[in-house]
Amino acid sequence: MKDSPPSSDVSTLRSLAELRLAQGVAAQAHDKISHENLLHELEVHQIELEMQNEALRQSQVELEHSRERYMDFYDFSPIGYITLDEIGLIAELNLTGAAMLGLERNKIRFQRFTVFVTPEYQEHWYRSFQTALAAEEVISCELSLQRQDGSRFFAKIDSLRLNKRGESPLVRLVLTDITERIKSEEEIRKLAFYDGLTLLPNRRLLSERLIQAMATSKRSGRFGALLFLDLDNFKPLNDEHGHNMGDLLLIEVARRITSCVREMDTVARFGGDEFVILLTELDTDHAVSTAQAGQVAEKIRTLLAEPYQLESTSDKAGAGMVEHRCTSSIGIVLFFNHEARQDNIIKWADMAMYRAKAGGRNRIRFYESQSEVCQITQNLALCDS
Repeated sequence: MKDSPPSSDVSTLRSLAELRLAQGVAAQAHDKISHENLLHELEVHQIELEMQNEALRQSQVELEHSRERYMDFYDFSPIGYITLDEIGLIAELNLTGAAMLGLERNKIRFQRFTVFVTPEYQEHWYRSFQTALAAEEVISCELSLQRQDGSRFFAKIDSLRLNKRGESPLVRLVLTDITERIKSEEEIRKLAFYDGLTLLPNRRLLSERLIQAMATSKRSGRFGALLFLDLDNFKPLNDEHGHNMGDLLLIEVARRITSCVREMDTVARFGGDEFVILLTELDTDHAVSTAQAGQVAEKIRTLLAEPYQLESTSDKAGAGMVEHRCTSSIGIVLFFNHEARQDNIIKWADMAMYRAKAGGRNRIRFYESQSEVCQITQNLALCDS
């Protein structure tokens, strides 16, 4: 029988075994803890990823909403937006711009913008567009535009070049409808320069036209003529039938006079029953120009002497159709270059008109010389109309 190990060796072996057993248990426990930690960390990362994905989805939704709001603002803005390429083709536009041009958006794309510019503004638009292509700042102009149905409107156009690296330049147009503003300005101009009853030029515009005619005479070497006309039998109509009937007569007189002259000439209402006719670009010869002015005056005198059928719209007793006869007295003065002052030309034509009245009315007289003044002054008492 072998000898048993000493008790000290047994104790040592036991201690070693217990230590190894404890280390094994600890290692297993550590492995278990590490595995649980890893699972926990994975779960945390998964939650974080889901939160990030949700945040991304929310951002995507908000971005889409922002885009929709932008498109709403872009499309339904009261201002038209149009993008042109460098040769003037329409690359993009909003709904307002399409509505302003009177077509569906898909029918406007890739058309030239010049298609919608009225003929008289084509050159103006071309210069503005070329300037915008070369400029860094906004270039503005005002144009008359036309829709496919032929209707027109005025627009203020602000143009700005858009540059993207490596791409051809684009020009963004901002269209604002200014038709009402133009109409208002035109109404104000009419009030300032035109007679409200007959719609003929008034004294102020006549004065400007006379200055222009004198300048034209200087350039062309041709004579002009000023005819001063006064109705001979106007006051009795007003006294008997009222001012409404008198207004109807003045409107008809204006129409008849206008029908006797060229488009380049001017017929103005000077005041009351007085009218002025400005004839320009007659002839280079004084005698020929005198004959031409006399022919126009005679045509007017004859036409104005024909009976007037005036229909009153008044509710007063006796209102209805009224026949009236009214002749005219016409004074004429020729002018050339700036040989005479503007106010003198009008005064001399007025003097010749009074001479026609003093001679029996329904006549035409040319201004002859300053010596007529005394004779006319003596006869003014006979010239009441």
